[in-house]
Amino acid sequence: MSSTIDSERVLTAPAALKDRPVVAPDRATFLRVYGHLFEHSPWVVERAWALGPFADAAGLLSSLLQVIETASGCEQLSLARAHPELADRLAIAAGDLTSDSASEQAGAGLDRLTNAQYETFSALNRAYRERFGFPFIICVRLHDLAGIEASMRRRLANSAELERHEAMTQIGLIAGLRLGDLEPPVGLERHEARVRHDLECLAFPAPWLAPQTSPEGDQVFNVIVVGAGQCGLAAAFGLMREGVRDILVLDENPQGAEGPWTTYARMVTLRTPKHLTSIDFGIPSLTCRAWWEAQYGPRSWDALGKIAKEDWMRYLCWYRALLGIPVRNHARVERIEPMGDGLHRVHVAGATALVAHKVILATGIQGGGEWHTPAFIRDALPPGRYGHTADAIDFSRLQGKRIGILGGGASAFDNAQHALKCGAGSVDVFVRRDGLPRINPIRHLERSGILRHFPLLDDARKYRVIDHFLRVNQPPTNDTFARATAFPNFALHLGAGWQAVSETADGVRVKTAKGAFEFDFLLLSTGIRNDVALRPELDAVGDDILLWRDRCVAAPGQANALIDEHPYLGPAFELTGRSPASQARVHGLFVFNFSALASLGLSASALSGLKTALPRLVAGVAGQLFLDRQDALLEAYLRYDEVEFEGELSAG
Repeated sequence: MSSTIDSERVLTAPAALKDRPVVAPDRATFLRVYGHLFEHSPWVVERAWALGPFADAAGLLSSLLQVIETASGCEQLSLARAHPELADRLAIAAGDLTSDSASEQAGAGLDRLTNAQYETFSALNRAYRERFGFPFIICVRLHDLAGIEASMRRRLANSAELERHEAMTQIGLIAGLRLGDLEPPVGLERHEARVRHDLECLAFPAPWLAPQTSPEGDQVFNVIVVGAGQCGLAAAFGLMREGVRDILVLDENPQGAEGPWTTYARMVTLRTPKHLTSIDFGIPSLTCRAWWEAQYGPRSWDALGKIAKEDWMRYLCWYRALLGIPVRNHARVERIEPMGDGLHRVHVAGATALVAHKVILATGIQGGGEWHTPAFIRDALPPGRYGHTADAIDFSRLQGKRIGILGGGASAFDNAQHALKCGAGSVDVFVRRDGLPRINPIRHLERSGILRHFPLLDDARKYRVIDHFLRVNQPPTNDTFARATAFPNFALHLGAGWQAVSETADGVRVKTAKGAFEFDFLLLSTGIRNDVALRPELDAVGDDILLWRDRCVAAPGQANALIDEHPYLGPAFELTGRSPASQARVHGLFVFNFSALASLGLSASALSGLKTALPRLVAGVAGQLFLDRQDALLEAYLRYDEVEFEGELSAG
């Protein structure tokens, strides 16, 4: 689709671009600030980066036009076809338009046509696409409805070459106006000053708990948090803003590798919608959106589909550093031992044990048990023939290999697309059910009030909610499913549960309900087994912990072993004991990981639930600290004698 773009016509339109600085400190920032200028075509901006530096925004626009000018005919055709049709009611209603295109079409009134106008535009759209092979493109901001319709009719008579030339020119006009709309991002330095000012305005309480030492003279932390991922960091900050000090967060991983985001999370983006807030505690400047916009601008956030996992990790690192959260990395907690008098000794591998009043286990999805490997696989194969999707796997060693994946959840497709992207020879995903789940119950929980108020339900109703959640399961996200199935060497087998596996001379033989298959390596997307007995850090109190099977007996035929093994937690994520003596031993231990699901719903280890779960946890921990020391605090109150009023009144 070679044509010459009318650069002079485009460059004379946005006069505001002259002398406006270009945000280009590095390639990644440049692409995020300007990558949305062309509909679903960031390659234009990517190539323009190599043409910098740019004197101003007008120079950038000139370089962008040069990229289009020198693109191949196929690339120009792809650029044109990336644009939406005008007044497409279905696309508008479904939210399929980019934020820029939706705003522009709404500004021209194309989202509220009469039925007669809609029929006219639909007919013209069909005629245009049939004639030229791409949708009608016009910079709608420079025309009214009548002008747009007149242009469509007039341009239908153009030759193919002339119309291609005009389409590229219109794309340039659209990009120029979009570029003119962009305000330079404020930058992280100024934004961090805003966060500090916001925190100062909120005037959080001063520390109110006196430092303490153990009978052996060791420092006693008010709270030790195990896990420095999103839950652990947020729990620590929440307590800090409540005036609780002497907090320490421990994590076994090096800095920047906490949580799953840079290790076993093999999705491209978070699964959670970007607009859901989680660890900001209602402080707007502390949200991921505010952090993003400070670096890349509001239009970049609008154009963002979902948050990339690497960007989420960068946000967490920024959150930790800005808020001064005390974290000790390379600190693996081996055992938590009750000492009596409300204290716990926290044993850390290769280091001196620590003492704390409260311990929060913010240990993620696997923190209540372990990743599940079916026994028929574990007993039949050596470890080198299979791995769990949560394992550290060197996918470069699987290049050209045949990979079989068991399970139909999101992680199965995350790993499938990742393996294929890394050069796997083939990937086959096997699902026991005859179809993939299509309904995501989390979306209903988020907007129905159940997620926020789940802890208020009685045990029987909680059991019903979580039983349904576990049985229905979640579907893979549309984007990761599309990435996996786009590979020609991907295959999906439904109704094909695995029945047996065996090692062969060349790899692994898998017997399924639909025949046998040969693979070099197996990946297991088989979820979590919740069982506190599997957690070494809880070994000292494992027999003390009350479980759901101890407290709630399901109706006949409705028992769910996955729920029954969950710890039965109090309203603030605190462990509860089987007896008064057990209660004394587990007092001060809080479980803020996925095993809180049965007691408190979708809360810890789920971004969707953190907004409501974190305040509950923080209030519970701070409240326990207060009640544990209530006598000393009340005694200090009764002794308080600081003079405030200093006025003098003469007698007479």
